[in-house]
Amino acid sequence: MKKLIVILLVLASFCFSQEQEGVKKDIYNTPSKKELFSRARDVLKKSLESKDFERAGEAYAYLQANLNDGAPLSIFEEYLIDMEMGKYADGVRKYASQRRILLDSSYTPEKKDERYYEKDALHKYLYDKFDPFTEAKADSMVKLVDASDVSEEIKDLYATMIYGELTIGFDFYKFRSNTFIYRNVRDTARADQFLERAKSFVEKNPYTEHTGYLKNSVIPFVEKIVQRLRDFRKDPLKHKYYTGGMGVYAGFWAGFLTGDATDYLHTEMGSSFNFEGSLQWGRISLNFFYNYGLISRPADYQWDDYEDELIGLTLGFTAFDSRFVRVEPFIGFATYDFMCADASSNVFVLGLNTDVRLFVKKPQHYGGFAFALVARLKYQANFGTLDYYERGIIDDSETGKDIEAGFVAHQFGINLGLFLW
Repeated sequence: MKKLIVILLVLASFCFSQEQEGVKKDIYNTPSKKELFSRARDVLKKSLESKDFERAGEAYAYLQANLNDGAPLSIFEEYLIDMEMGKYADGVRKYASQRRILLDSSYTPEKKDERYYEKDALHKYLYDKFDPFTEAKADSMVKLVDASDVSEEIKDLYATMIYGELTIGFDFYKFRSNTFIYRNVRDTARADQFLERAKSFVEKNPYTEHTGYLKNSVIPFVEKIVQRLRDFRKDPLKHKYYTGGMGVYAGFWAGFLTGDATDYLHTEMGSSFNFEGSLQWGRISLNFFYNYGLISRPADYQWDDYEDELIGLTLGFTAFDSRFVRVEPFIGFATYDFMCADASSNVFVLGLNTDVRLFVKKPQHYGGFAFALVARLKYQANFGTLDYYERGIIDDSETGKDIEAGFVAHQFGINLGLFLW
């Protein structure tokens, strides 16, 4: 009896150990989710290569169904797979939704779609066909969709987006924790095709999610930039007119004094000099100037002659600008020093600059720097009052008197300068 019990215990122990081994074997043989996803991507790649779209569809559907569990499949990969399998409408919608994130600055997806993808054989197979993304490849894809049986809306939407990718580029700038995106037109050769298909799309489909931002933002932006570049090719300086820059000028002038002050001052031109610096923003310019040249000698002055000095600031407005001529009226304030009379006056300045561009180095590209050699013809009138104590007989203060007399100092000058646009 004891032997029977021992035999039964041994058999039971053996059966239990076999069962445990089987469980362990099942555990170790069961593939992980990562392995299953990798296998599905491998099957999908091979099926696409062999044009077995039924099997490819099964693997594709499996990956899509497990996105929440971390299946590696990006939205752009979905677009490429849809296009490969002939599901053009689905692919175009996904592609357009991704392009909208960049093109529509007011658009924020309701839910941030965080996807994973693997740089595996499937990824390489899908991307190698479009890397680099050339005009020929874009044309080929557009022709493929245009020849299909999808709606005209999808055809125009796809051509709009894919030509937009060729035409519109983006610059990304990071400042601290913020990223700023700036649009630019990087290929004007395809801009006309983009505009043609985009306008066709918004005209025929006024109520889609893409119509608003294309019509109100993207199309006007591209038209504006393209027109600028066309104008630049015709006249590289056109975009420079009525814009800002800086310049320095130096030269000489001649002039005279009018007004009641001439009853007390004898005036004549000495050696003259004029210097001017200018900063311009749009049509408005701020000018600093310093000059000397007119000798104003009181009747009782008996010493060496000195030229009067004038220093001040003016505010100018560009009334006319062209390739060869720029006209700028200006007003301002200055200090007029009568060196011989030992008097000074705050003056109101009114005048006109006429700039003649003798030579211009044109910019290499739109928005680039340009240099101009400028001859500046200037008229300036300085309105002030002479406050001066005129002495009488030497050492007899009773015969002296205070003089207050208005004057206008007229200056006609010519300067040579350099202006940087």
